[in-house]
This record gives sequence, structure tokens and C-alpha cells, in this order.
Amino acid sequence: MPDRPEYEMVLTSDLWETKLPELLLSPDRLAVGTCRHNRHAGADELLVESLDITDRVPSGDDRPPLSDWVVLGAPGRDVGAELGSWLDQLQPRKTQLLAVGLVGLGPKRSGWNGAVVENGQVRPLEAIRVVGPGMLWAGRHSAGQGWELSADDAQRWSRTRGALGDAAWRKVAAARVLLIGAGRTGSALAFQLVAMGIRSLTLVDPDRLNLENLDAEFCVTEQDVGRAKTEALQERLHAFRSDCSITSLPHSATHHCVAAKAAGVDLIVTCVDRDTARLVAARLARRFLKVHIDVGTGITFEDESGPPVLAADVRLLLPRMGCVCCVGGLRNEEEARYELLAPPGALPRRAPQPWHQQRAGSLITLNSLAVATAVQLWLDLLAGRLRSSYWHRLRWESGYGLRADAAPVGSASDCRVCGTMS
Repeated sequence: MPDRPEYEMVLTSDLWETKLPELLLSPDRLAVGTCRHNRHAGADELLVESLDITDRVPSGDDRPPLSDWVVLGAPGRDVGAELGSWLDQLQPRKTQLLAVGLVGLGPKRSGWNGAVVENGQVRPLEAIRVVGPGMLWAGRHSAGQGWELSADDAQRWSRTRGALGDAAWRKVAAARVLLIGAGRTGSALAFQLVAMGIRSLTLVDPDRLNLENLDAEFCVTEQDVGRAKTEALQERLHAFRSDCSITSLPHSATHHCVAAKAAGVDLIVTCVDRDTARLVAARLARRFLKVHIDVGTGITFEDESGPPVLAADVRLLLPRMGCVCCVGGLRNEEEARYELLAPPGALPRRAPQPWHQQRAGSLITLNSLAVATAVQLWLDLLAGRLRSSYWHRLRWESGYGLRADAAPVGSASDCRVCGTMS
């Protein structure tokens, strides 16, 4: 399986889909904007924050001395030999980082080329990735995602590859996932992702396994009671799939090591009860331009004599296109921000409620239904069939069956998370 390239330009689908057509129709125009550097163990990512169409060739003198900036063009011809002349025209300062991507090259306008100038040195741009429908990836070497399967792997994954198609399954198999919450819902989701073939999984949860968790916790046994949830789940999942890299982080979502892991994943998933963890995940997804899936379930009684209400919310949120703050998902955003920013040892604004005052209980049936919906949403995104952020609300009507309401969602212009770098 291929490692990630040294320099990779990362754009969100809203920028790519709005700016690329303008460039293809007007070869003399350029898209110019800012980018941020995300260095981690797997790659050197250049995260594109903004793009504006311009008729003039910009220069490094137009920008602050320490700025990181990006230029995209679609000249419509093979400019491999001319890339140096483009860099000469742009004239980045030695203190700046400049990423140049030229797309729509060749007779079929399907080629691309690019370079990165950092500290006065020119290096090749190895890949362009678009976070959104299809999770598009174009590497300098086209064989990058076409690794050869062993005979055992071809047999093991034959049913899943047959159902998804080889191209979609390979995107699953290359995926790195950060899962916050390894309880009832989180363990079920972890098992489904590992069973689908993901490359690596990082489990985050500070809690230990209690006796009452055994009724709906996947992949654990009675002997695991008292152990950290992440460690017990890691051991059982590794026994199920020894080739999957599984990391246990028995910490809260606010721990510094969680942000370090989030920088190098493709997908962040939350299966948690606390708003603070959801807010942390939303901020990390925005900061590093990651897809965020949030899964929440609950069982309540609307009245003492009536049947239980089984409900679940599943949200797939693309960066810059909605988050749990502006779409919904936080019961009290201000309280979550207080907990996130409060110094260690600070008293909470109010005493935490016992679980039985928030909900009646938990059922493995409802959790499994929500998890399957979340995974299928992600698979639809990888296949290019899901075009936007999406919310599924599931409710089991006693005596009637499942009711599902679903709709695309978008960001709010004044959102403090997906509208800004909070």
C-alpha cells in the first residue's frame, strides 16, 4: 500500500468545484489564495484556505513576507518544461512558501503539474487531493493507489470489493480514521470500519470498561472489565485483523496527542455523550480539513405510561460545509466552549447529570442501526454519490417501524467553527 507523498495540496470540494470551471473556461486567468502548512508523519499537506480568480499574475511582493500562498491555473497545454518560468514570474520571497498547481493539461485536459517553493528551494508537488464527493486524489505517479493485492487479500476482501467496486474499496483500504468514543456505539462503529478494510484506526476514550457496558459493547469479554475501553477494543480488533494498525489513546478528546493524530487521518468520527468532545472534533476537522461523522443515539420516555422513544442522529459533515455547531448536535455550545477553554481543575458551570436523568438506557439494536447508517454515508461519499454534508434523523415508532428523515445541510455564515479558524 502506498505511503503519502511529501507535498500534497489539499482543497475542499466547494473551492474546487467553483474555481476549476472558471479556470478551464479562461486559460489566461489564475486562482490565487492562502494556504496553511500541516506537517505530520505521513505527509506535508498544504491546506488551501481561500482562492480568488484574477486576470493578473501575482507576485511574492504582493504578500506579507512570511505568508504561505497558492496559485492554480489551467493553461490548457503541456507546461512541464515551462513550470520554472511560471515560478520566475510569481517571484516568491525566500521567506514565503508558494504552491503552484497547473491543471487541465494535455490534449484531453486531464493532466496536471505542480511545484512547491520553500526556503528558496523548488520541489515537486506530488499530489492534489480534494476533500468531498469521491475524495478525489491525483498523484504525480498514477500507480499510487493501484497497489497489487496478495492472493490471500484478494480472497479475504472479494465480497466487500464486489459490493463496493474495486475503486471505492481501495479508498476504504487506504483510509486512516480517528474515532472519539469507544463505548457502545463507538465499538460497533470501530468493528464495522475494521471489517470494511480500513488501513488504520486510532481509538480515543478516557473511560474504563464497567460491567454494565457488556450488554452492548462490541468485541469485548467479561475478562476485560476494569481495563481501559480503548486498550480492550484495540486488542480484540487486532486479533480480528492483524494487518490493521490500531492505536489506543486512553485520554479525553482535549488531550494534545489527539490533535496530533487528527492531523494525519482522513476521517474523524465522534460517538460521544459530551458536547465538549463533539466541539473538539469539529474544530479539528476544520483545522485540518477532515470529514467529520457524528453519531448520537438516545432512548427516552415522552410520558410514563407510553412506549420508549428510540432516536438517533447521524451527521456527515464536510469541512467548510457545516459542523455540529451551526448544523446542530450540541445541546449547549457555550458550556462546551467553557469546558474546553477552562484551566485544569476549574469547576464546571453546573454539576454533571447522572445518565439516567438524561436518557432511559441504551440498546444495541438502535446503536447498530445508527452505526450502519453512518458507515454507509461515508461509503456513498467515497463513491462520489453523496455531494454535500448530510443529516439522517432516525426514529423507531413503536408498533409501526422505522421513520427516517434526511436532508443535505450547509454551514452558517456566522459560524465560529466552520466559518473561521477558531
